[in-house]
Amino acid sequence: MRGGLWQTGRVLSDDLFHPLDLDDALEEAAEVGGREAVVDLLLRALDDPRAKGDETVPEYLDELIDQLTSLRRYEEAIAAAYRLIEVDESARLEELGAIAHLHALNGDAETARDLLEQLRGQVEPLEGLMNTLVLAGDLGDRATAVRWLAEDLSRGVVEGWDPDLVLVLRGHFRRLGGSDAQLEAVVGAYLPQTGYEVPGKRLPTGPRYVHPGTDKLEIERGMRADLSARIFTPEGELIPWPPERNDACWCGSGAKYKKCCGRPAV
Repeated sequence: MRGGLWQTGRVLSDDLFHPLDLDDALEEAAEVGGREAVVDLLLRALDDPRAKGDETVPEYLDELIDQLTSLRRYEEAIAAAYRLIEVDESARLEELGAIAHLHALNGDAETARDLLEQLRGQVEPLEGLMNTLVLAGDLGDRATAVRWLAEDLSRGVVEGWDPDLVLVLRGHFRRLGGSDAQLEAVVGAYLPQTGYEVPGKRLPTGPRYVHPGTDKLEIERGMRADLSARIFTPEGELIPWPPERNDACWCGSGAKYKKCCGRPAV
């Protein structure tokens, strides 16, 4: 470890830069001063001229957003998310969805809704689902969320989306009170045609599992109970469990684990 080099009031060592590598220092800061110390280190390092242009800046900005969110410093987290967009334009749509969520958490429902509506139809299907769940959960607009889910289910069948995603969409549609016999028939016909078997006996029973695919929290808890567990990805790759939060999600969505299956269940 680079002992003490992160401490407040001290000039950060050149050892932390060229390339920017804060991992050990962040661990030490967390052990000694908790999240506040981690945020202090991240802010100081990211504002340091020596970090300018470093390829790891987006990764550490992402970590800063997470830490600020955990501390409920939502306005600062929003500012950090916009900063991330400035240095990584490819993350724009994903981060705007996160910013909408942060506005909702911060009590600014109007701004959150405006952003979610602007993003509608622009983002990848999985990100669209996450945004819809923010609308339903954080903003409490289940009626619009159900309409969006119905639209996405119809689009998913037409465009041949991943059956796993279609199943999850249908689960949330039902969970939020959606009811459309014609849509249900179309989706029900789509799943078998793609060779997808709807889970049956393998699913745990109980009130939390009324709609398959909607409750990842219990699945997460079960997996994490055995840290030596290993799982197969959809591509057949055997990986350790649990994944690192910034790794690509094991489900194959292409999103980071913490923003996909590792995201808190709604």
